[in-house]
Amino acid sequence: MALLKKLCLLLLGLVAILLGIGLVLTNPDTITIDFFGRELGPLPRGLWLLAALFAGCLMGVLASLPMLLRLRRRVHVLNQQLIKLRVAPARAQNKTE
Repeated sequence: MALLKKLCLLLLGLVAILLGIGLVLTNPDTITIDFFGRELGPLPRGLWLLAALFAGCLMGVLASLPMLLRLRRRVHVLNQQLIKLRVAPARAQNKTE
């Protein structure tokens, strides 16, 4: 099952790379981006599109990071509580014997 998952992820990665290459090759016109008065070099339009997609994905991951860290902390606290609850009945049973 793990091998199948790895193969699917590899296939998905290859498809993404091929789509990116296709995007760059079908949009070869070079453009210059003016970003707050500073010109960013002339690059193919497809490359600018990929850069914008990458920047958007990165911002999305960074925006969700605080929530993910909060949830991981909550899971850790709940696991500690669960361990305490499992140990308590065993200790009580040992005291009664």
